[in-house]
Amino acid sequence: MTTSTVQQKRRSLVLVIAFTVLAATAQVLIKFGTVRLNQNPSLIGLLTNFPLIGGLALYGVGSAMMVIALRHGELSFLYPLISLSYVWVAILSVVVFQEEMNPYKIAGIGVIIAGVAVMGNGARK
Repeated sequence: MTTSTVQQKRRSLVLVIAFTVLAATAQVLIKFGTVRLNQNPSLIGLLTNFPLIGGLALYGVGSAMMVIALRHGELSFLYPLISLSYVWVAILSVVVFQEEMNPYKIAGIGVIIAGVAVMGNGARK
């Protein structure tokens, strides 16, 4: 494997991990936006709902990042990494919304991380 190929794959990995953070942030913004939308459910309320619009925009940016990442990376390696967004959302929901983190959620996070690690090791062979 050439140095540029390794760099491209590494860049793809970084882009997908950044996408997971963007996707989690988008979910938090969308949650804020839905609460705000309940307060003003009109069309004007929707069009001026900046958290909701921001969350959707982050998804758009993230999708563009995924397209770039997939140009040089293996789909079977990169796509499972997207599940890390569930981990970030679980953490952010505790920090931002004071949601409860219980043993089942912690176990689920562990399973996701273990699954990503297993898939990542399988892609290297």
